[in-house]
Amino acid sequence: MSHTSAIALLMGGLIGGVLGWAGQWLLVTSGIPALIPPYTWGAALAALGAILLALAWPIRSQVRTDRAKTPVDPFYATRVVLLAKAGALAASALGGMGVGFVLFFASRPVVLAETLVPTVVAFVGAVVLMVGALIAERWCTLPPDSSDGGADIVSGGDLS
Repeated sequence: MSHTSAIALLMGGLIGGVLGWAGQWLLVTSGIPALIPPYTWGAALAALGAILLALAWPIRSQVRTDRAKTPVDPFYATRVVLLAKAGALAASALGGMGVGFVLFFASRPVVLAETLVPTVVAFVGAVVLMVGALIAERWCTLPPDSSDGGADIVSGGDLS
């Protein structure tokens, strides 16, 4: 499995930004009030980033110490790395949505702090989640090591 690419994160952010701005525009033009994200949205995203780092920390410590004493549980590491990858992609889309919200609110004739501040908090929470997820993803990667007997494997499935 490869690391999350910057192109995927940029595309998620771009799609989220366009959908966020267009969604707000559609709400306002149809007479419905614009969606203002609560402060808890940004706080929850930041907390998820911290949780991802806490989940990946045991894997990092096992990889950095002698692997013969404490082997890495591959199922746990796989779960954490997939959660980190999903968190990074979701955070890029939610961060883009936050940027779309900020652009929408900043383009209004009257800009209120009651709309901009919670939106910026949501964007910052998404950035914290994305950074935490990308770090957790890197922590779950085993370094290349030739002492595990990888060169002794015979191709084609032959065991002799």
